[in-house]
Amino acid sequence: MDKINACMVSFFMDNMDMKTVGLQKSVVDKFNVNKYPHYHIKTDMKHGASIDHFWAMNGIVTDSLKGRGIEKRFDHDIVLIMDIDCIPLSEKAIDLYVSIANNGKLVGNAQRSGHLQNNKHVFSAPSASALSAETYLTIGKPSALETSRSDVLEEYTWAAEKVGVLVEKFMPLRYDSPPIRMTWEPKDLPPYWSLADGMPNYGIGTTYGDEKHGDLFWHCFQMHADPKLQQERFWAKCESILKV
Repeated sequence: MDKINACMVSFFMDNMDMKTVGLQKSVVDKFNVNKYPHYHIKTDMKHGASIDHFWAMNGIVTDSLKGRGIEKRFDHDIVLIMDIDCIPLSEKAIDLYVSIANNGKLVGNAQRSGHLQNNKHVFSAPSASALSAETYLTIGKPSALETSRSDVLEEYTWAAEKVGVLVEKFMPLRYDSPPIRMTWEPKDLPPYWSLADGMPNYGIGTTYGDEKHGDLFWHCFQMHADPKLQQERFWAKCESILKV
């Protein structure tokens, strides 16, 4: 069987320490059994705009970028989007998400935009989310930009649900610490983030996976809320994995 033509992409901005970028790369390399290319792209654009731009470089131009004349640089059948503060936890993780995407589904870590009133919509989050170019076209090549009902990449899940493309979401198994609460948030919020009713909660340092496959991905979260603290937390997690 031919190797799947997949890639991974992670974006980072000026405020990200290059140690963070390097450690993510080292952990991904450790578990990247099939040696899929992993692109680290420095950007000054919003996260969703960066994702849109990558698709354009991969030959699929979203409506948000029409008329920009972006040069095609890549030609991958599967794209695994991975936040700079997310890492795989086993050799199963990357291949599993790529395989599910290759079977025509949208797959990713489960998340909810708690700051939006959108009926507790749970979506495949950009911390780790994969789909094929064919699936992206099938769901109408939506922009990854935020909207009135969506956080970054959430429109992919809305679009998939609308046309009947299956969305496979891996749930939080556990988390390390409560979220960092912002000054503008209510004081009586619980020490976790909620998904939809009956689903597990999550927070800083969330491990995603399931009973069958075990631990798959770990997402630090809130890297920009306290960059020094959160990057050091991320470094410690990466270094502990690389020692094993």
